[in-house]
Amino acid sequence: MNKETVSIRIFGRDMTFSVSPKEKNDLIKSAEILNTELENISDKGNALVIAGLNLASKSLNQKESSSNKNSDINLSKFIEKIDKALEK
Repeated sequence: MNKETVSIRIFGRDMTFSVSPKEKNDLIKSAEILNTELENISDKGNALVIAGLNLASKSLNQKESSSNKNSDINLSKFIEKIDKALEK
């Protein structure tokens, strides 16, 4: 499978991911969404946790109103990749 290296910045932290070309745009858009969420949180010490909870809540609400399981699977893959990058 062909992979591309994508560098993104989240909450002032640079991260690099290896993704398929198909996932590249979704990862970049996901980072933009997360950064927008983080900008709207005043408690910067807990911003990542609060943003994660906010986005998870939005995702759950969308799951209930949507039958598109493919987007849920893709979101889960990106969350796993971000979790792995944050562990480094």
